[in-house]
Amino acid sequence: MTKTSYISVEEVSKLLMVDRGTIKEWVKDGKFPPPNRLNERSCIWSYAVVENWIAQQQQTQDFINNNDIDLI
Repeated sequence: MTKTSYISVEEVSKLLMVDRGTIKEWVKDGKFPPPNRLNERSCIWSYAVVENWIAQQQQTQDFINNNDIDLI
């Protein structure tokens, strides 16, 4: 896929291995980038935007995994 590609909610769902409803909830809660609306029923995401979001999540997880956090 090229950086200028667009992907549907179904493709985002498969890529992230979560339900479509989870994607919609994340968008509603500001946890995932909002889509580009094509019409009332269809929306797409820029592949580059999704790819950047994934990279940010991985960096955050790496930070958490590489720090000794004592919660007790």
